[in-house]
Amino acid sequence: MVNTINESYAHFDDVQLVNMTQNGDFDALSELWTRHVEFIKKVTLNQYYKIRPDFSEDFLNSEKLWSYRLGSSYINLAKAAETYDSNYSVPFLAYFAMKNKYAFKDEKAFNTEMSMRNSYCENYDSYEFRDQDDDMAEIVNSIEKCLSGNERLRAFFKKYVETFDELGYVSQTDMAKVMGISRQMINTNFKKIRFIAEENGLEKEFADFLSAQDEAQNYIQKPYSSECYS
Repeated sequence: MVNTINESYAHFDDVQLVNMTQNGDFDALSELWTRHVEFIKKVTLNQYYKIRPDFSEDFLNSEKLWSYRLGSSYINLAKAAETYDSNYSVPFLAYFAMKNKYAFKDEKAFNTEMSMRNSYCENYDSYEFRDQDDDMAEIVNSIEKCLSGNERLRAFFKKYVETFDELGYVSQTDMAKVMGISRQMINTNFKKIRFIAEENGLEKEFADFLSAQDEAQNYIQKPYSSECYS
């Protein structure tokens, strides 16, 4: 059973709640928040740690950071609900995640603390995001190219990568929810992709693709140490 603020809203799906919000029903927006607050929290924290829009908050533990970011996340949910169109090809939660990420990027672009990037921890950037992204782009392109003979798997892989990047590294369960398929279907598709990749001599690249996700997942969820700033 979904979390709800009012039993009378429990039978509405997300799109119906969004439509109600657009028609001025603010309780419907509160229902969306209550229903998906844990997902919103996870996406917000993961996207923050990946984008790092405000270095002054980097030392906060995840709960403190969430308390700082809760209000802006609610505002971003409201903006997403205001502009979402049910004709879009993405589910509402994926659309929210995209809007939330863009808000972080806008904040980072205009944040004057960007100039202080090099004054923080000497070894802070042990996880080299730029190199990782460049290498991973080549791997993704290679795998996608070897799937050219299977358009369904190629489309799935491309959507998975795009969704994973939009959400900022979340669990496979949440990925399945946003993509509108089962977790089992994701596993089944990846088994098939692994087989095709190995047939094309991309066994190592496919293994690197999976391990890079695990590495990033562990890195962004690791608490930031205040010792870096002493």
